[in-house]
Amino acid sequence: MNGDKLDDIIRLSSATSLQIEYQSPTGVFTRLNYGNLPGNGSEWGMAIADVDKNGFNDIIVGGAYNGLKLLTANSTGTNYTTTTLGGPNIFLQNINFADIDNNGTIDIFACHDEGVSSAYSNNGTGTFTINNAGLINAISPDPNDDDSGNYGSIWTDYDNDGDLDLYISKCRLGVNNPLDGRRVNILYQNDGNNNYTEVGVAAGLVPYAQSWSANFEDIDNDGDLDCVLINHDVTNMIYVNNGNGTFTDITASTGIATELASIGGNGIQVIMEDFDNDTLVDIFITVRGGNHYLFKNTGSNTFSPVTNPFPTSTRIQTAAVGDLDNDGFLDVIAAFGNGYNGPSSSISDKLFINSGNANNWSEITLQGSPSNINGIGARIEIYGAWGKQIREVRSGESYGIMNSMMTHFGLGTNSSITKIVVKWPSGTVDELFNPNINESITIVEGITLSTNETSESKFKVYPNPTRGNITIEGLQSSANVNYELYDITGKIVQTKTLLSSTNMNVNISHLQSGIYFLNLYENNKRYVHKVVKD
Repeated sequence: MNGDKLDDIIRLSSATSLQIEYQSPTGVFTRLNYGNLPGNGSEWGMAIADVDKNGFNDIIVGGAYNGLKLLTANSTGTNYTTTTLGGPNIFLQNINFADIDNNGTIDIFACHDEGVSSAYSNNGTGTFTINNAGLINAISPDPNDDDSGNYGSIWTDYDNDGDLDLYISKCRLGVNNPLDGRRVNILYQNDGNNNYTEVGVAAGLVPYAQSWSANFEDIDNDGDLDCVLINHDVTNMIYVNNGNGTFTDITASTGIATELASIGGNGIQVIMEDFDNDTLVDIFITVRGGNHYLFKNTGSNTFSPVTNPFPTSTRIQTAAVGDLDNDGFLDVIAAFGNGYNGPSSSISDKLFINSGNANNWSEITLQGSPSNINGIGARIEIYGAWGKQIREVRSGESYGIMNSMMTHFGLGTNSSITKIVVKWPSGTVDELFNPNINESITIVEGITLSTNETSESKFKVYPNPTRGNITIEGLQSSANVNYELYDITGKIVQTKTLLSSTNMNVNISHLQSGIYFLNLYENNKRYVHKVVKD
């Protein structure tokens, strides 16, 4: 929340009072008590993103007809200003930040329990306007229902075509007919031009159940996203992606069918992460009664229950995940409650630290431009001896929560990564070859963090410390070349058109010591060079 690349904790005490626990590099947390939010309390959903691109994340929160509140961070990330958004007053269940129209600004999607969900356009400066028609009009394909029952929502590229699609888990109190549109899950497929078609039945992701929440991750490391679905009147389900835009229910063969069924109508959230860093994504389910569950991925689309993974006898009702002690293993901040959404007045939140093991890891944070600054909607791929792993950057998923935007990969006993590939919403693709492992890495859009000279580059670039220059060799007299010089944060510190010449010096004597990236453009082709100034 304060831009130091350390995960902080954002929570709502008694579902009304906002608190932020800022983490210091020493692992000590300092609390900001922002206080009670406007409205009548009982907040149900929350998401975080930097909507005004000032370098500090902002917060959207809302609940049962108490308004959508946008908390915008000040210029130092130390306090917030609250604005209640216009538009219809809704019964918020889940909420997401996502760049719905892919124009580089972060929009809002808010699930409405009792009517049509609301989409808000970012006007470019962090202010928002209700805009269902221009973003996504999330109406049911059933013309006879009232478009209610919208619970969990997740923006994900389920069909691997490079754009964000939307899946909504539908659940409507008192509706018992499985064919009633108010409880039929919806999958909106994006054609890449912000045109959405409902394809839930065709994709095989409609169980005709009261579905509370869902999540999508690659459980078999085959390069596409699979789905875990929480239902309240039929068993919970695991679907594998067939790679052609359709899914198959594999619940019966996963080894945990009995446990998934025993959760019954109590499941609330599903979180899918590699908790033991063995390269396979595990499943964590929170509940409102009975027991919470952690299922270890044992490979070949099978799982096994982990016995007593958290030292608590009280079931975890809501949780979020991040690396809270920066050791490369994912930790859990957990809270407890009553009923479906009632906060507990007697049990304090608990932070469960992952004790870890000897497995290796990599954690990656993105900074976008021209894509949205958080890189929400980006696809990250890592390659190595295990094959390929993929993750997406999201803000708001499952039900009511969001996890860290720092993507996490377990490497098992593998000691190297061949390359990291980032596919940005803008279409830019960045590659990082042979990165260090067991490190947190920040990748800035358009800057390939590889070697001092890219393998395909026709230019030679090297520092000339005696003259305070970067020397560029290989320019041709028949063509002009543009360059941009970035610092490590992605800020352009120098730009120029190089006149026709065989060699050119770029003066960097006025710059501070550090790492810089020189982008050379010739005939719309980009060559990237990393330069270290001592």
